[in-house]
Amino acid sequence: MSFVFSCIAAHTPLLMPTISKENLALLDKTKQAMQRLEQELYVASPETIFIISPHGELLPDALTLNANPEYVTDFSEFGDLVTQVRWKSDFMLIDRIREDFKLKHLPLVLMSAEKMDYGCGVPLYYLTQHLPQAKIAPLMTSHLDVKTHYEFGRQLKDEIMSSTKRIAVIASADLSHRVGPQSPAGYSPKGEELDNRINELVAKDQLRGILDIDQAWADEAKACGINVMAVLAGLMEDVSHTTEILSYEKPFGVGYLVASMRIT
Repeated sequence: MSFVFSCIAAHTPLLMPTISKENLALLDKTKQAMQRLEQELYVASPETIFIISPHGELLPDALTLNANPEYVTDFSEFGDLVTQVRWKSDFMLIDRIREDFKLKHLPLVLMSAEKMDYGCGVPLYYLTQHLPQAKIAPLMTSHLDVKTHYEFGRQLKDEIMSSTKRIAVIASADLSHRVGPQSPAGYSPKGEELDNRINELVAKDQLRGILDIDQAWADEAKACGINVMAVLAGLMEDVSHTTEILSYEKPFGVGYLVASMRIT
């Protein structure tokens, strides 16, 4: 099977020991869940890892694949000038997808940047500890609606299934940024409602229900990972799998969800 692993991963920079320091203890459940995902990904032995991020320079009308020959983490905006991990690109797969999506008139463009945003960097730092040879395909979402992202995921699944490589997908998706008084954006009951709904959808393997979350709700909740999860919902459609929520916590007023979607 070419599609060997899928998960939802948190991407807060506070998971980085060099950034969070003493605050990392408040994210212990998330940290342990990420370490468990790392073990599962290692066992899956992927050759290529798609990392889907809601950060970086998002375009209004197209998703973006980073086709740079290699990538490096960049946490300088958070004061970490030391941590650097490098990965090679799966340029051949990226180029094939670009060609196929062009023929299908799907909203995808290529860009080239060596440094990856923290939405890619944090999950890859945790999950590729023992996979130095795995190649990476970084995908950034867009400002298009959830239904477009869902359809994009369905088409990307076809590309993955037709590949001869072992491919994993990491959906880097923090939830609402308004689930507690500690949130920089302030608390909103809509944020708590959104996180409860997403946790329910993931637990019941009904992620397609993300399509029923309207944009106004997502905007009110400030949930950066909605479009990432919409892509994941399309990817997992009709793929036999079992889901386990490994952790959910919100110590800083932001919902952090980690879940394994084991492909069977």
